[in-house]
Amino acid sequence: GFASVYTEKVIKSHKKSLGENAAPPSLAYTQVQLAFMSLLAIGAYAMVMDFNEIVNYGLFHNFNTGAVCTVLMSALGGLTVAAVLKFADSILKGYATALSVILTGILSKVLFGTELNIIYAMGVVNVVIAVFLYNGQNLDEMMC
Repeated sequence: GFASVYTEKVIKSHKKSLGENAAPPSLAYTQVQLAFMSLLAIGAYAMVMDFNEIVNYGLFHNFNTGAVCTVLMSALGGLTVAAVLKFADSILKGYATALSVILTGILSKVLFGTELNIIYAMGVVNVVIAVFLYNGQNLDEMMC
């Protein structure tokens, strides 16, 4: 919530401060900045928590195929979020996240037989109504 709104504010205010003729930084440049800050934070955490293990066994000890897939999916998700924030806004990002949760629940039901209860159904209805109200045009004429 707050983090996505603040990130959007920073990105869009940066565009305004550049002026009309200046080109905004590319998506790749922004991603490199964010990745560098993440590496600093997680590197400091790793050194505090696992310094001896990293020194003795190396940084990629027990790094298997599942871990590689997780890292790749996380990277793809980060690029997707950056693209959404660049071309849309945090409200649409919230709706996209909600729709992905709905799709994940439905796929989980189909593929794994997960039990979906009434609260899940109410959430689906809530998201569908919110998307309809946000994107609806001339709702006053349709409803009244």
